[in-house]
Amino acid sequence: MGELSLRKLLKDRWLGLCLGLWMQACGGISYVFSLYSADLKRTMSYNQEMIDGLGTAKDIGGNVGIISGLLIDVTSAWFVLLVGGCLHFLFYTLLYLSATGQISPSHWQMCIIIMLGTNGATWFNTAVLVTCMRNFPSDRGVVVGLLKGFIGLSGAIFTQVYTAVYAPNTGPFLLFCASVPPLVAFVSMLIIQPVETPKQKDESDKLKFKILYVVGLVLAFYLMAVILIQDFLVVSKGVSGFFMAVMLVILLLPGIIPWRWGRGQQPRGYHKLAVDVPMSYSPSTVHTPTKHHHLEPLLVSKTATAIDVANKIHDVQNGGIKAGLPETPSKLKTRLGQDHTLLQAVNTQDYWLLFFAMGCGTGSGLTAINNLAQMAESLGSRSIGAFVALVSVWNFLGRMGSGYLSEHYMNRHATPRPLFLLVVQLVMASAHLLFASSVPTLLYLASVLVGLAHGAHWTLMVATSSELFGLQHFGALYNTLSISSTIGSYILSVKLAGYLYDRQVAAAEALALAAGQGASSSHKCAGPECFRSTFLVMACVCGVGCIALLRLVGRTKKVYRDMYKQQQAKDALKENEERLDATSPLLPKDSINGEAIRTDSPIYKASTLSDAHLRHHAPVRTD
Repeated sequence: MGELSLRKLLKDRWLGLCLGLWMQACGGISYVFSLYSADLKRTMSYNQEMIDGLGTAKDIGGNVGIISGLLIDVTSAWFVLLVGGCLHFLFYTLLYLSATGQISPSHWQMCIIIMLGTNGATWFNTAVLVTCMRNFPSDRGVVVGLLKGFIGLSGAIFTQVYTAVYAPNTGPFLLFCASVPPLVAFVSMLIIQPVETPKQKDESDKLKFKILYVVGLVLAFYLMAVILIQDFLVVSKGVSGFFMAVMLVILLLPGIIPWRWGRGQQPRGYHKLAVDVPMSYSPSTVHTPTKHHHLEPLLVSKTATAIDVANKIHDVQNGGIKAGLPETPSKLKTRLGQDHTLLQAVNTQDYWLLFFAMGCGTGSGLTAINNLAQMAESLGSRSIGAFVALVSVWNFLGRMGSGYLSEHYMNRHATPRPLFLLVVQLVMASAHLLFASSVPTLLYLASVLVGLAHGAHWTLMVATSSELFGLQHFGALYNTLSISSTIGSYILSVKLAGYLYDRQVAAAEALALAAGQGASSSHKCAGPECFRSTFLVMACVCGVGCIALLRLVGRTKKVYRDMYKQQQAKDALKENEERLDATSPLLPKDSINGEAIRTDSPIYKASTLSDAHLRHHAPVRTD
């Protein structure tokens, strides 16, 4: 029996989700680039434009996951995790060897190394995200929010490890970064796999998801408290080690769920009859759908995320097929809100408005994140680790909170989701203005706002694109929209921030030579002017992005108004069903396919068999 329970546990979808969360917690270490970029710059004798080129290569690797997205559909999750683990280990090891001076690759070779190293995370993300969404088809939105959120916490988690164990030596820390994520991936290969989902939803699922959300929030606020303590007080290595140990304990808490509930059991009171009658019940009629006309709920979860809303758009507006309605001529013309191919999407103005706005918002956000170390150094601040960790924690909160708030207002007031993208783009512009002020104490608030806005951009982009262009070709659409972030980061990091920084360095060296002093070989800029112009320009770029989003809001109001009307109709139908059910004789809810059946209906009469026949054909589970 013990062996059987272990086998069931290993195939439990909740264990796969927990491993997925831990995998995602290792999948965002590209956000700790600022921890080692200054040492890399010194070791490799790079100027700022070259180090920003490395940052852009890192962003390309971390955002372009088209190959893994294609392979997950033709291979399996374990293969994708294997490839990702090998990529990550090999190229992060080369990065470690370069940072410690054991090898001396050229700049373009370093760009390839860091790009392929960070690309391993996209393979992790694809395998975990796709598999867990398939294992939780009725809760895909909740799952997406959790998995995306833990990526945002990854930077703060690894920063704590660095502070407690490795600081100030970034070389051994890079070796740690090269080893741990592949190890988690290779263990996850055995567990993260598609499993058969129960036909009837377990009522305890809500509790399990609440536990996971609470764990995520506790971890986020714990990390933020530790960050502030370490930055404002003198904390010994021993105390930092204790903080890290508590963090790891909190991180392991999701494992309670598969350990406590992962026995492969059906919900208590589950019954199944031998008569498998596919049907759906309406208060007024009994309808038996055909093979192609299966009635599904418009919304499968109340949790706010991209996938839930996309399902509603897909079911209601895409020709009415899933609602059991005949196809209409309107399906011949693809409209906003229906499934678009990539070619159809790129031929719309809405796609390019979203693409441009994402490039402005996330491109400028990545530029700020990649230059945190140099910016703090130029102002004489030693709080680089604190800034990186704050960005990571608020990245998590931005990803989690933006979906919930936008969904709430969309369902209550028909508020278009692009309007929330507009709001977070304004928040990003405000963060850039705070950075431009060059006041050291304001850098903390600026780091919080950049993390919050950057994380919110990604959640809202996923939601908006799936609502406007459908889910059928979502993988290709998502990955092409993600490229906008890389393009924006390249232009703003290399061509703007790096160029202006190096110009300030050259000007300072010219003044030193004119004064009879020797020129410095450190290629470092000191003072508020090093990045002030960069952040003022990026604030203006976000302002232009807001104009594009205003246009997108105006063009998509009708789509979201239709969604609101559909939600209102669904709520009214549910209320009527509950009112009628309260006054109608019903069989138990799980009598046939988990549906409540009226005892005076033809379905009930047709399925009324003798007790002996039921006992012979359908053993009843009462556990």
